[in-house]
Amino acid sequence: MNNTRIARSIFLLLVCCVYIFAGMMLTSCGQKHVEEKTQHTMDKDIEYYTCGMHPSVHVLPEEYAKGSTNCPICNMFLIPVKKVTTQTMTQEDGHNVPQNKGPRVVIPQDQLQRAGVRTELVERRKVCKSIRTVGRIAYDPDLVVAEEELLSSLTSMESIQEGTSTEIIERARSLITSSKRKLRLLGLSEDQIAEISTTRQIQKGLILPEKTMWVYGDLYEFEISWVGPGAQITVTTESFPGEKFYGVVSAIDPVIDQKTRSVKFRAQVENPDLKLKPNMYVSVIIEGICVVISGEGNVIAVPKEAVLDTGVRKIVWVDAGSGNFERREIEIGSEGISSVENTERKFYPVFSGLSEGDLVVTKGNFLIDSQSQITGGAGSSYGGALGGETESSRPLHQH
Repeated sequence: MNNTRIARSIFLLLVCCVYIFAGMMLTSCGQKHVEEKTQHTMDKDIEYYTCGMHPSVHVLPEEYAKGSTNCPICNMFLIPVKKVTTQTMTQEDGHNVPQNKGPRVVIPQDQLQRAGVRTELVERRKVCKSIRTVGRIAYDPDLVVAEEELLSSLTSMESIQEGTSTEIIERARSLITSSKRKLRLLGLSEDQIAEISTTRQIQKGLILPEKTMWVYGDLYEFEISWVGPGAQITVTTESFPGEKFYGVVSAIDPVIDQKTRSVKFRAQVENPDLKLKPNMYVSVIIEGICVVISGEGNVIAVPKEAVLDTGVRKIVWVDAGSGNFERREIEIGSEGISSVENTERKFYPVFSGLSEGDLVVTKGNFLIDSQSQITGGAGSSYGGALGGETESSRPLHQH
């Protein structure tokens, strides 16, 4: 009997301890929940609460403090959305944050780590593009005749003797000017015209096999910026499988074909064994380099994966430090290739919106962009498609 009483007493004591421990835990959790809710409520930077799955849900801090802490649609915990200002930011968490240049979004560090967000430095690069097209070995008697006309007019001008009337001299000069204009319209550059005028030799490779032949080919409108005089080309033909002929682009026609939206380029190719014949069809590979207004070969370039194409604008996200990301609208050229650590990668030449040394997001930019949509900062990026119209463009609601 004594053993039974002792066992019963121990059991009752254990039960009491369990109840006391549970009560302490509930009190602690409740106090912690109240403290967290109070902290959120007192945070003046919080504009509203929303759901990661349903960003249309907006719960004001006052309603959140009263107990509306879960999404009314999926019952998930709501997350705070802080106010984003466009004022100049100062030191945060020991980091210097540069002056804001565009709309920003703030992402918690733990969320950035889970998403594996990566960034890359914007640098000047040599951005190239291999353009494949078809062409033909030129057979252009009209151009040969035009060259002969220039040489004839030069000879006539030189044969004029002293005492010749001013009218005859002006007519001879007019013939030279007209001949040069005709050559320009046929695709020759100023340097080529000057060379013909100096050497007094026509380009026989335009009508017969010579050791230097002309190749005519076509470039589409969007490829023009990649090709200029001096660009290297490689020519192959089915007539001589496995053989390659090398040359350079000499000139690009000044007029675009209205029907094909293409422009003709002219290149000179070495033909030491006279294998290339006039009117022979060939395949051409042009090693183009991005041409910029300054004439520099290296341009500011951004990795292709960093660019978000909205269909209206090209957007990148720039790391401003301490979890702050700034949206930039950029103007870019067509896609090219650049070598990074002996690996070819795709880049866009950048003409405006980024500077050398900027840190752009190359992985996780969709996460940042979606967060900007939640905070309401994406409207201007997507041309109002996400509800970001300006106030003046909205119709007034009248009764």
